[in-house]
Amino acid sequence: MPDSKMKFSLVKPTVETPFQIDFEWWKETDSNWRVFLYDFLCDTHQEYFSEKKDSIKIDAVDPDTAQIIRVDGLLFTLMNHCAKQENFIPNNLPLVSRIFRVFLANGNTALTPNQLSEIVNKPPRTILVTIGGHRVYKGIRPLQKTSK
Repeated sequence: MPDSKMKFSLVKPTVETPFQIDFEWWKETDSNWRVFLYDFLCDTHQEYFSEKKDSIKIDAVDPDTAQIIRVDGLLFTLMNHCAKQENFIPNNLPLVSRIFRVFLANGNTALTPNQLSEIVNKPPRTILVTIGGHRVYKGIRPLQKTSK
């Protein structure tokens, strides 16, 4: 899940700029974001969530505070189960799709283009040019740490 201590930067990103999926941006700009994520679920969870008309909130433990928090069930299930399955990130996908799946599989932990390069086997500059421009793909945006 996105870190609430992180804000999105207006500074031109570099290969050392961390990126992650901004789910809040996505929810605000695409009312069908849950439909899009549904396609990433494993078969078992596609069947389970196909019967649910509205979003399901579930209890989860915040890893930083150990507090119980309410989270979106589909997104939580996708990131904590389905994205951990073998072959979740096939090599034949377009670059943005592979990067998106990397963030789903790593729990949306911010990564730089240099770090992503090692995972998706593409040059850091190619990754930066692809996800670091003005257009936002699948909610993947650069981050800048801000004071609390």
